[in-house]
Amino acid sequence: MTGNRRILGIDPALTTTGYAVVAADSRGSVSLLEGGLIRTKPTDALEQRLKTINGTLTEVIEEFEPDEVAIEDLHSRYRNLKTAIIMGHARGVAILAAGSAGVPVHHYQPARVKSIVAGSGRADKAQMKRAVSMRLGLSTEIDKDDVADAVGIAICHVHVTGVPQNI
Repeated sequence: MTGNRRILGIDPALTTTGYAVVAADSRGSVSLLEGGLIRTKPTDALEQRLKTINGTLTEVIEEFEPDEVAIEDLHSRYRNLKTAIIMGHARGVAILAAGSAGVPVHHYQPARVKSIVAGSGRADKAQMKRAVSMRLGLSTEIDKDDVADAVGIAICHVHVTGVPQNI
């Protein structure tokens, strides 16, 4: 996969953050290099949970050396303000991990990701898992919602930014 552009997609949340590293070649084909979940314990202090997210993403960035990070932006409508604030904390440490490594970060609204990847801004979790698995040409569907969302965010970024001519 040498010469491919690497994108780290992040679906941030305090309890379960999904991440996926994809490679995009000069034709715009995307392949999955790594995908996983960062889980934190609800009983741990907020600062410990954020440290876990930041530390794990820092390790992923060090190992896979992505060229860019694509992260889900805050939803435009939260029923509970506290949920938005907590999501903002998780996003913040994810952005910090990328910024500390000098990796540029791009932000995408969930509806835009769903529209580009699944064809509908209102796609549900099952549709997203099916759509990203098909885009990657996988024989079995990605089974974790948050990993599938992270892959979708990375695929959206590749679609939006196009394929640079120098890879």
